[in-house]
Amino acid sequence: AAPSLADYLAQHPAALEGLLAPQEDEPPARLMRNRLHDARLLEDVIGIIRRTVKEVDFSLSVATMEGRLDADAAAERRSALADAALAALLPPVLADFSARFGSVRGGAMAVVLLGKAGGREMMAGSDLDLMLIYAHPQDEIESRGARSLASSQWFIRAAHSFVAAVTAPGADGQLYAVDMRLRPSGKKGPVAVSLASFQRYHAENAWTWERMALTRARVVAGPPPLRRLVAAAIADALAAAGDPAQIRTDAAAMRARMRRDLPPDGEWDVKLRPGGLVDIEFVAQMLQLAAAREDPGVCSPNTCEALRRLAAAGRVDSADSALLIRADRVWRTVQGMLRLTVGRGAQGELPEASLGPLLRAVTAAGVVATDQRGLRAALDALAAEVSAVFARIIGEAGA
Repeated sequence: AAPSLADYLAQHPAALEGLLAPQEDEPPARLMRNRLHDARLLEDVIGIIRRTVKEVDFSLSVATMEGRLDADAAAERRSALADAALAALLPPVLADFSARFGSVRGGAMAVVLLGKAGGREMMAGSDLDLMLIYAHPQDEIESRGARSLASSQWFIRAAHSFVAAVTAPGADGQLYAVDMRLRPSGKKGPVAVSLASFQRYHAENAWTWERMALTRARVVAGPPPLRRLVAAAIADALAAAGDPAQIRTDAAAMRARMRRDLPPDGEWDVKLRPGGLVDIEFVAQMLQLAAAREDPGVCSPNTCEALRRLAAAGRVDSADSALLIRADRVWRTVQGMLRLTVGRGAQGELPEASLGPLLRAVTAAGVVATDQRGLRAALDALAAEVSAVFARIIGEAGA
């Protein structure tokens, strides 16, 4: 039913023991600390973290296949695992870099997650939407050590070292794939941005879609004082998004452009299909931006939590919120299970071996179907309901 999991088990026969006698889950942060206790070299640290993530991810995937974890529980645990991995990896990477290029006194770097990882909605194969933000005293213009670099250059090169550690290939592949296009200025901007530059960019130059993406930002690693400053800067950027009517117009135009340029890849593409995951995320993000100045408490990186808060604050009809939350869970259930079984880009008739786990999972998520035809019909009906909500709140995306 899940060839990718079978391949992992073939390569790591010891994983069978964990399947036959599952142990109580250890919090990822503590698990990382215990396993890294005796690690000294950066290469050892990277290898241990990568193996730990792959082992835990495999057990989460199996538990999802067997119905012991639903999409929400699996996403929460997978996201906590990513948080722990990044928090454990950042200090040794910076220490190794400092040993070669000195250090910037009073300087620090924070790791921000966006997208599915930021929203604690990760599933099998999710990449990390990363943003790296640093700060240092203005009078510290270069690093101090055997070799010195200008402070801004030090942090940019240190950021490259961190991304290289996250994406370094091993026997099991990368720790995580990384996407950094959501950083200020996208591909044209530096890999790491100073806190002051981040604040200035979002005060003067940011587009609505960038602030929509920022609703899912979550600071996961770095010294606590800098983490608090970055979180406050993110909140300020959301509150400064501008006129709610313009935000709504921009959201409708962006979704129309996406439908034109990024059509769904087949009938099982529950992310991009009309009424799919992206439509739900657009509604939640647009409503958060429109309300952030007056009511910042409605904001949450997690889509379902944001919809709950928006409904409690009277910013969205409670029935619409409940529908979108239910649909979001169904779409993530379908997408996550298909990734485990047939991989990305599922097309046409699903293999019978994959259909059973999928039907069990969607039934637990509230969709009743006994075969592929019934499942397609149920998902089409749900997508139509979501599309109607999208049209009422944002407008016709195809206009």
